[in-house]
Amino acid sequence: MKKGTKIAIGIGAVVVVLAAAGLVMQKRKPEGIRVRTAKVEKKDLVSLVTANGSIQARTKVDLSANIMGQITKLLVREGDAVKKGDLLLVIDQVRYRAAVNSSRSGLESLEAELARVKEAAAQTKRDFGRAEAQYRDGILAAAEYDRAKSLHEQATSAVSRAERQVTQAGAELSSTHDALEKTEIRAPMDGIVTRRNVEQGEVVVTGTMNNPGTVLMTISDMSTVEAVLEVDQTDVPLLRLGQPASVLIDAFPDRPFPAVVSEIGSSPIRGTTSLGQAATGTDYEVKAALTSHPAGIRPGLTVTADITTDARKGVLTVPIGALVLRSEDDGKGAPAGPGEGVESRRKADEVTTVASRTRDVEGVYVVRDGKAVFKPVTTGIKGELDLEVVGGLATGDEVIVGPFKALRDLKPDAKVVVDNSERAES
Repeated sequence: MKKGTKIAIGIGAVVVVLAAAGLVMQKRKPEGIRVRTAKVEKKDLVSLVTANGSIQARTKVDLSANIMGQITKLLVREGDAVKKGDLLLVIDQVRYRAAVNSSRSGLESLEAELARVKEAAAQTKRDFGRAEAQYRDGILAAAEYDRAKSLHEQATSAVSRAERQVTQAGAELSSTHDALEKTEIRAPMDGIVTRRNVEQGEVVVTGTMNNPGTVLMTISDMSTVEAVLEVDQTDVPLLRLGQPASVLIDAFPDRPFPAVVSEIGSSPIRGTTSLGQAATGTDYEVKAALTSHPAGIRPGLTVTADITTDARKGVLTVPIGALVLRSEDDGKGAPAGPGEGVESRRKADEVTTVASRTRDVEGVYVVRDGKAVFKPVTTGIKGELDLEVVGGLATGDEVIVGPFKALRDLKPDAKVVVDNSERAES
């Protein structure tokens, strides 16, 4: 036999062996979609809303000046502790002190004039009294009587005019004295200087309707602080005042700190968020007051907070990844990723309408006799990884939880093969 013929026969034999092996493997290969499953079981479930934010003092005051001038004294630095009434800075007092002295001199002159006209009025009053008595006795002419009466009335008017001038000068003195006092900026409360925006020698600008003016510094009462959080609009309806929260401060990562929801915003955040980012208009500001906090805490420290919105003990649960949406019209199921809302579970290119959203049915796929059976469910609260099932399932039911690709393409009554090994993850 020729050498080429032997080679051809050998190759053919190899092909036959490989084909036979493939046929055997094909027969051994299970039919159906490979899936991972989990058992429906009872667990304690806690529903959380997680949000990011920053620390702020519950009470803080931004100090501005009501007068213009150059800062001649600056007595505090950032981080200094101050008491109510402490002097913080001084604005140039020269012209304001001069205005006080001028107003005081003017007031003193007018008060002296008032004393003079009062004495003159008193004399005219006595003269008029004698003239009136003599006129009644018939020994004084009517012209002289009228002259005495006129002089008395003029003197009385002069007193009234002088009194008004003294009152006006007194008000002017009070105004200039008030302006002088405003050159001294004092602490409105006990606290910490958490921000100082000016330096000695700078010129302070007062605010107008369109210009807030110079913010000199911020005094914060750091004895009571709160986490100012940015909560997504879909989570806001779950929040209530007084709900407990756990706040993790990035600068103190060793332990979380307890807090309580103290304020829930009624309108979305506009402009810039507490984290200094551009607001999207879909987040709401929520404040959680810390019931304890570490020493040395500062405003602006970033935090992550978990707000407990509900807690249930011993309820039926399934992994969140098992939940799918099935359209009543076409029977297709769309998987819901962990933590996603119903509105976000549709394909990106699918047009969503109110009617289509209300027709969708939430449910899970249960393995029955090697097939995926769609079971509508009624859900309750959502935990971090699991979801409460109020109705539609029983303890021990085997639900399909992945892989995501298989769950996405799965159809009711499709044949499945359960494979909970590590290789079934992909």
